[in-house]
Amino acid sequence: MIIFPFGFFILEGKRPVYLGNDLEAQKAMRTWIDANPERVHLRLDVIGRAQLLTRFLGFDANGQSAKMVQAPLLFETTCSENEKTTLHRLYSDYDAALAGHVQLMEIARGRLH
Repeated sequence: MIIFPFGFFILEGKRPVYLGNDLEAQKAMRTWIDANPERVHLRLDVIGRAQLLTRFLGFDANGQSAKMVQAPLLFETTCSENEKTTLHRLYSDYDAALAGHVQLMEIARGRLH
């Protein structure tokens, strides 16, 4: 049995639900993500040439054991221009990810002026 050093998750509303850290959990997470694209992409905005995307990852982006880190980093906001990521942030909860998205929007807008 393959065991990953991090866990896999899905969302129930805004709350991440831990599925486990083996191949079955990974498969369940991927199935959920494929079936719920509207839940995975929390927000997408375009500002000038920049594209801001905030999404649920489904796994802990720390890549470390939950025992080593307080809260798993399950959400990501990226700001990309011309296929190059210029800003990147990770979050542990849904609301923090959306708030971070707004902060990065302001940064992107500031770059336009």
